[in-house]
Formats: sequence, structure tokens, C-alpha cells
Amino acid sequence: MPFELTEDERYLSAHISDLCRISQRSGVPRFSAFLNEREAAIAKEAAGTENAIPVFYGGYDGAQRTVCGFFEGTFAEEFETESQNRLFPIRAVSFSFRTRDTLSHRDFLGAIMSLGIKRETVGDIAVSEGYAAVFCLEAEAELIRGITKIGNVGVCAEDGLTRPIVIKEPKKIIASVSSMRLDCIVGACANISRDRSAALVKSGLVSADFSVCLETSRILSENSVLSIRGYGKFKVSKIVGTSKKGRLHVEIEKYV
Repeated sequence: MPFELTEDERYLSAHISDLCRISQRSGVPRFSAFLNEREAAIAKEAAGTENAIPVFYGGYDGAQRTVCGFFEGTFAEEFETESQNRLFPIRAVSFSFRTRDTLSHRDFLGAIMSLGIKRETVGDIAVSEGYAAVFCLEAEAELIRGITKIGNVGVCAEDGLTRPIVIKEPKKIIASVSSMRLDCIVGACANISRDRSAALVKSGLVSADFSVCLETSRILSENSVLSIRGYGKFKVSKIVGTSKKGRLHVEIEKYV
């Protein structure tokens, strides 16, 4: 489905097209700032109009916020054999702190933003017990590495990843729905009534495939991604069967 773009998103689309053309003319890689999932989808569409294949990478496999890169000529050949970590302008900063202290993604992001760093220069922030990894553009790494305290908690920063990133597996749900209509699937994801799910959709609180959707009757397909305000993010992974009464058994993944 074509994106209906805001003014800022139209600027992003034009910027991606410019990066693509510059890379094609010069043969030198060009990179965007960090993009969220909707922005990455817009970037992919913009690159397609230039007959280019963008590469998205966020510092580790499975990153939600990624940088869009364009590689041409010998750099494209090199990309096939070299690590993305070396070619992309992304750095990781690791923070360690006492396991009895509790710090959240929001705590780290707030501390970073207080330095005057722009959000688009920071990628994922993976927080676990006593440890956090912050992915950022290389120009911001030194400043972020200078953080020694977050709130009242002392932290120790180091270059690179000092522990593996733990990616939580999504929780799988098998739901029975009458159809693949948006309001039906939202109800199944959030375990709420169809009337309540329809109200959420009409209030603009549901995004389908990274765009706010106000149409309760929109038909979703397998692999559609939903964000439901107050309930989380879900993926309609597949239809696994049909009941004797014609209801669909759908596998849904909830990101945790």
C-alpha cells in the first residue's frame, strides 16, 4: 500500500533518493541517519524509484532502528565479503552497572538526549540486568561514552559490545477470528471486544504496517505488523487453519 507521507516524511523520501543518486554517481557509500521501521519502509520505497537496493543495518541482527546504506561498484563487491560493522558508520557503547540497580530504555535515552544529541543519531538501546548497549552514529560515540551517571545510578562505559545482545523471542498466540479484518485482528491481539477494537482503530491508535489506519474493514495479510497504543506490537505471522464453522485460526506474535 502506498504511503501517505507527512511533510517531514516527504523530505526523508527526497533525502534518501539524493543519497542513492550521489552513491551511484560517485561509487562511494552513502548512509542515512537511524530510521524507525516506518521510516525504513519509506526509504525502501524511495530507493525503489531509483532502481536501487538499499541495505539496512542497526549494529546487530534484528535491530529495530537501522541505518540505510547504498553501496556501488567495488564497495558493493566488498560489502559481500566484509562485516557490516566495518562498513556502516555505527558504533556500540556498552554500559555496566550494579545488578541491584534498575535502569530502563527510557532512562538511558533521557540521559543521552540531555547531552543535546539528536534522536536520529541513536539506534537501539538494549537493556538487560546490569548492562546496556547503546548503538549510535560514530560521531556521537565519544560523547555518549562520557556518561558516568544515569539518574542516581553510576555507570561505566566502554567501546564496543562487551556482552551478547539478548533478543527476546516474541510470544506466540493462536487466535480464532471471523475474518482478517483489522478490527477482528486487533481484538484478537489485545484480547478485547470487537467494539473496543473498532474504537481504537477509529481513534487513530492502531498502525498497520507502520501507517495509522482508521479503516476497521481493512483486510490484513500474513506478516502484517500492528502497533496498538497501550497494548504493544504484534505480527500476524500466518493463518494456520480453518474451523468447521469457517473461522480462521491465526498465529500472532507479540513482541516483548
